[in-house]
Amino acid sequence: MTASHANAGPMFRTSTPPQPEAAAQTPLTRFRGSTQSPASATAYEALASVPAPNAAEALPEPIRVDYPPYGDYESDCPARMGVDLFGNSWLPVIVYMLRDGPMRPGELRTAIGGISQKMLTQTLRRMEQLTLVERRRYAEAPPRVEYELTVAGRDLLGPIYALGEWVDHHGRAVAAALAEAED
Repeated sequence: MTASHANAGPMFRTSTPPQPEAAAQTPLTRFRGSTQSPASATAYEALASVPAPNAAEALPEPIRVDYPPYGDYESDCPARMGVDLFGNSWLPVIVYMLRDGPMRPGELRTAIGGISQKMLTQTLRRMEQLTLVERRRYAEAPPRVEYELTVAGRDLLGPIYALGEWVDHHGRAVAAALAEAED
């Protein structure tokens, strides 16, 4: 990485490699030091029998946001915190389930399906520590508890919806590539 890129911002960067003027300018997307061209995405789309984009159509540029310097290494990037939140496979599911308002743990477990009581409790406690949900206890017999998204938790719905849109557009191609890799 060049010195000018050392503190350039988030993990996602867009750069244009030097090419002869006659060649088309193809944007490259960098993620943690690896570089992929849109041509590899086209190959995956062909695997999934998804029509390839028209050659005349330009692929959209990734959204680039410039942040203040964050450190000397890519591992210092504050975007890692966001990525780490999605590392817990149940956290985005619970955030999504709480999008319409507060729910009791039993309702959450039934609506989600496939999550153990222990895992649900651990994830909700972690989300409470991270200020993503608020736990509301009611002084009733039997005791009643509800969980509701905080402002920070509600703001996670944006990336969750964006990820869902990405899967809608590219999920079949990725699934086909994974299936072919297993063969």
